[in-house]
Amino acid sequence: MMKDVPLCTWPIIPSVARAFGESYDKRYFYGMTVDPLRAYSLLLIAGCLSLVGCAGGPRYPAANLNGDTYDPGPGWMLVWSDEFDGATLDPGKWRRQVEPAGRFNDEWQRYTDSTDNAYIDDGCLVIRALHESDRHGMGEYTSARIHSLPENGFRYGRVAARIQLPYGQGLWPAFWMLGANIDENGGDTPWPKTGEIDILELYGSKDDGVVEANIHYEPADRWRASMGSVPMKLPEGRFADNFHVFELEWDAEALKWFVDGEQFASTSITGDEFTEFHRPFFILLNIALGGRAGGPVTDETPFPQKMYVDWVRVYQASEPEHVLNSEH
Repeated sequence: MMKDVPLCTWPIIPSVARAFGESYDKRYFYGMTVDPLRAYSLLLIAGCLSLVGCAGGPRYPAANLNGDTYDPGPGWMLVWSDEFDGATLDPGKWRRQVEPAGRFNDEWQRYTDSTDNAYIDDGCLVIRALHESDRHGMGEYTSARIHSLPENGFRYGRVAARIQLPYGQGLWPAFWMLGANIDENGGDTPWPKTGEIDILELYGSKDDGVVEANIHYEPADRWRASMGSVPMKLPEGRFADNFHVFELEWDAEALKWFVDGEQFASTSITGDEFTEFHRPFFILLNIALGGRAGGPVTDETPFPQKMYVDWVRVYQASEPEHVLNSEH
């Protein structure tokens, strides 16, 4: 498979292929037999790019992959982590969720359990979104949505991940959490009564240099409420250009959000309407496309799209009441 072709190459391929009188189907690049004309087209593009470079296109993994200096600070004990240093995704820590297109928010992707959509590369988890045809719309894409095991959920602590995000119109990557009692993963409670904590969401239809924090829950007087999204914008560039550390600090009083150590959002969870946020949660990582929130994917969106995750860690304070699975 051609997993490492630069993203900036992909928008050019259809024109080059058609210039040679060849029809273009993106599925060809994901394991189908390479015919000479198509191979020549790709080699021609690669040769040109080697001379002029991929102007504006990020490289995966980013150059700062090995420049990690993260420190949670004093008073935090590591209780769960995945450094993604094995050959495959650890089934003792993660599950691949399989869902049809449209299952969530009218999103256009199908979530699969294929290693084409989630795999380990260069010591990172890679979630890869693929465009499986030359059309745009429902069911024309595949992606991955993976989650930590709900039975290993945790309450309170510091949840952090070092991630290089994807980019582009219609992309909606996220690092987030759900209540461990949610019915879609074997529990008995529907969303949003379970609670949801969005550590980061990026909307390519808005700004590839902005991530947002939010929570969703069910108060007594209505079906759904939220904190309201709080944005954090990079001083320059996109979140696809480098790895960044996204983290949530969570205790009995409040939730606080950070990017690269800088706090940008917080909310109190002390009221009676926030009972969901005092129970165990589990972690999710995914790339969604299209739908009500992501916005339409267009021909200007390059594929494949990748989300590189260097590590995911959960820290907790050393007090006995904050240990992993404290309510189990």
